[in-house]
Amino acid sequence: MFRWRLYYEDGSTYSDTDGPPHESPPWGVVVLGQPAVDPIVMVNSDYLMYREDLGEWTECGHDGLLDHIVHYGHVISCVRPTRWIPTKRFKDIWKRVRDECK
Repeated sequence: MFRWRLYYEDGSTYSDTDGPPHESPPWGVVVLGQPAVDPIVMVNSDYLMYREDLGEWTECGHDGLLDHIVHYGHVISCVRPTRWIPTKRFKDIWKRVRDECK
């Protein structure tokens, strides 16, 4: 079972079983599934950041990114921007995430 998984607009994924966060593809992230932390699926943020001190992904908006980097830059090993996609495609990915993160 994966601890976290990034879901991309093209249908591909990258998880902790594939490698460390900083080796994930940098563009096209749509959703984050993180069932090992909480059955939370993150979608309403501009950026996802992997915090080494927490061992999990966190999220922030565009305006909060600088604040996070200034205060927690020493423990952030990866930042990925999220992407908007058309509703139909998003719903397909969302269903997959919900099924896989139970």
